[in-house]
Amino acid sequence: MNECYFLGSSVPEGFFSCFDQLMPPLEGWYTYVLKGGPGTGKSTLMKQIARALEERELHCECIRCSSDPASLDAVIVPSLRVSIADGTAPHTLDLPYPGARGELVDLGRCWDGQKLRAREAEIVAVTEENKACHARCRRFLASAQAVFDDGARVCRQALLPRQTERYAARLANRYFKPLSAQVGTQRLRLLDAVTPLGILFLSETAEALCDHRVVLEDAFGAAAGVLLSALRERALASGYDCIVSPPPGERNGVRHLMIPALSLGFFTQGKCCPLGLQATRTVQLRRFYDGEQLRSHKTRLSFAQKAAKELLEEAAGALIMAKERHDALEALYIDAMDFRAVGRIRDRLIEEIWQRDWYGEGTQTTE
Repeated sequence: MNECYFLGSSVPEGFFSCFDQLMPPLEGWYTYVLKGGPGTGKSTLMKQIARALEERELHCECIRCSSDPASLDAVIVPSLRVSIADGTAPHTLDLPYPGARGELVDLGRCWDGQKLRAREAEIVAVTEENKACHARCRRFLASAQAVFDDGARVCRQALLPRQTERYAARLANRYFKPLSAQVGTQRLRLLDAVTPLGILFLSETAEALCDHRVVLEDAFGAAAGVLLSALRERALASGYDCIVSPPPGERNGVRHLMIPALSLGFFTQGKCCPLGLQATRTVQLRRFYDGEQLRSHKTRLSFAQKAAKELLEEAAGALIMAKERHDALEALYIDAMDFRAVGRIRDRLIEEIWQRDWYGEGTQTTE
């Protein structure tokens, strides 16, 4: 499972979701949406399906849960145009064409409703505690965003856009030789998210897909955003497919950019967002700012970085407490589940995905 991503993250407004990427408007795409409470086996089922398909030499993308990175929110099988997803809150999914392009898989039918009703008070209490922890997390994220934006505002005012764009053009000329007359496509995937571990960057995915890894050092990301947006447009115009990782909450922005056909990636790093990535090249972006303006706001910028970092740590602490409540909630449901029935559903899905001719001929072989 080297290719892992997030498709959602906690943000001040609630939950930033790119889960529509699990149901792209492509001919033959089919999505299984899992429904059921915590502890009903959704993540385990998806892990087992991914493992079974990978054993049959099918490549899978695994979508991690930002609230618990050890759990899965979805699995994507690009060669079969199939995805399996947790469709419960906060990333609720509804099928636009049920039956034709997907189906609901109800794991709730595998639980003992009488047992759950008998523990109603506990379930309600722990659920509300979990919600309160997430609300606390959002408050800290809002505060972190406010102080970070204050620093980002200074950097945007000091940005030298022409120099940044000229540098983007030089990089594009170096790397993006025209591949075809067709415009490339982009996939939205989050390489980092706010988690109980802090802001977690999935370095194993970057290292698996990109032999050449360019790390852009940019405290507040103003220059990196302009640079990467320009590189994305030039890469797509040259016919290269791109994997775009936006900042959580900014769907149209670019924080990290990967071009798999070139085994090339560009990744933004700051003190609030360390990558833990082994770079093949590091580029300091301070040269794309008016140095005098930055120096005149040195204290303000330093405070913004330090305060945002501490507030993000508090937000992660709130998610740790939320996970503890969620684990307690899972225990209540696990006690009421018939996992043999869940296993039968899993086996049915594996065989159905493997045997059905989802999209054209030869979809059961890898390239």
